[in-house]
Amino acid sequence: MNNLAIALSIVDKIRCCQDIDNIFRITTQEMRLALQCDRLVVYQFNSDWTGQVIAESVGKGWISLLREQHNDEVLKGDRIQLDRCLLRDWSLEEGDITIFDSYFQETQGGIYTHQQKFTAVDDIYTKGFSDCYVESLEKYQARAYLIVPIFQTGKLWGLFGAYQNSRTRIWEKSEIDLTILIANQLAIALQQATFVDRLQKQAKKQQKQAQNLKLALKELKKAQKQLIHQEKLAALGQLVAGIAHEINTPLGAIQASAGDNTKALVAAISECPKLSEYLTKEEKNIFFSLLDVAIMSKPIFSSSEKRPLKRKLSDRLKIHNIDNARNIADLLIDIGVYDCLDFCLPLLKHPQANWILNLAYNISCLMSNNKTIITSVEKATKVVFALKSYARFDSSGEKQLVCIHDGLETVLEIYRNRLKHNIEVSLNYQDLPKIWCYPDELIQVWTNLIHNSIQAMKDGGKLTINTYVKEKRVKVEIIDSGGGIPLKIKDKMFEPFFTTKPVGEGSGLGLHICQKIIDKHHGDIAVNSDARHTRFVISLPIDGKHY
Repeated sequence: MNNLAIALSIVDKIRCCQDIDNIFRITTQEMRLALQCDRLVVYQFNSDWTGQVIAESVGKGWISLLREQHNDEVLKGDRIQLDRCLLRDWSLEEGDITIFDSYFQETQGGIYTHQQKFTAVDDIYTKGFSDCYVESLEKYQARAYLIVPIFQTGKLWGLFGAYQNSRTRIWEKSEIDLTILIANQLAIALQQATFVDRLQKQAKKQQKQAQNLKLALKELKKAQKQLIHQEKLAALGQLVAGIAHEINTPLGAIQASAGDNTKALVAAISECPKLSEYLTKEEKNIFFSLLDVAIMSKPIFSSSEKRPLKRKLSDRLKIHNIDNARNIADLLIDIGVYDCLDFCLPLLKHPQANWILNLAYNISCLMSNNKTIITSVEKATKVVFALKSYARFDSSGEKQLVCIHDGLETVLEIYRNRLKHNIEVSLNYQDLPKIWCYPDELIQVWTNLIHNSIQAMKDGGKLTINTYVKEKRVKVEIIDSGGGIPLKIKDKMFEPFFTTKPVGEGSGLGLHICQKIIDKHHGDIAVNSDARHTRFVISLPIDGKHY
């Protein structure tokens, strides 16, 4: 077999591998056999230009450098790893001895970083090598050798070395060319394998992120018991179950949609080839129009909506003499096609109508499930962002220029699970200028006031939040329909440790903390109450930077 055929055979085998270990194994083994040498190694440099043998094919009766380099002081010393005497230039383009440069750490790759293509030595005892170098080569059991550099993205990555141990050897030009070619192909294969390995690691990382999210939810629940006696974190602790539900709900939707997508995709892929068998060109065009309508339609989920629509569709289908009208109506509703049927009547009258509609359903499911996944991800992201903003602690002690609405929305998102069941939320936001404030502390104010309003409306009610500007101050009104505050306790509300709640439900510090925070902002907090409503009004200066 000539060298070209040998090269093509080895390259073909390398390209069939996607993992680095097999690439090394095949390359060293095939090249040792092709060159009929005693040893073939791959040597890799470290970032500091030390290095080690990382792959080897060795003939019977010779030691393994891959094993001995960890045990032998000579092989693991400067003569091998630091390359004090390992490589010596034996050639320019024609192979004459011209340069001696073997200290890779000092030269950062030495001769090979300066475009040296190979080093060939026919007999180590006739080249005038130093005693230490000959000693190192004797540890290799080498009598003759051929070295070719391996480059990755323009940088010297390692060396590709063939050794003849049993005798001297004059390396032919064809053998040198073959070794250079295979070294170049090895470099390409290593780059591709590294890319594949990186993709696999990214996939594993994404999988781990999903597991970490579930673990984070468990940790939040555990934290609930530890945060009871701290006002802000106590409120968070009480809401962990609701927050977990708000995250678990979209996660469940994502999981269900992904499972449905898998089933629908498998079914669609297996059936798509039959389109050409069952449908004419005109019928295919109608089929794709049907898919367009299905993808754009709004699905009907309520059974009370489906029943009358199913009867209406069945009657229309019967008028057109369509067999099995009730089942066809069911499929059309599931697909989302129920308004205009005239364009798809040829398909509904087709002998394979059920098959056609089932295929359309599976394909349209892929799009609708993707929309569900996107919506669920956005919802979970919003909850996580709100939770992150709520729990954030700014240790700088500096005021920040922020919009009051951001803090209010963060708290409302945290309490969404509590609010959505029986409390109507009305938000009347006016355009507000950004103000200088301590945003983390104001979030504590909104948390305490909204939490109190929710507790006051145990049987449901309405929470109203108004924002506006008046007399160069930002005003925030938080109003609930929880029945009002008795007049006799109104004057005590802002006193520390005063509470009307049962033991264990409140520390009595919530409103006191609110007042202290508002005072720190040079603002005001006032409360008005009657038999039906309680209104807290917070006033903050717009130009609060210099207070």
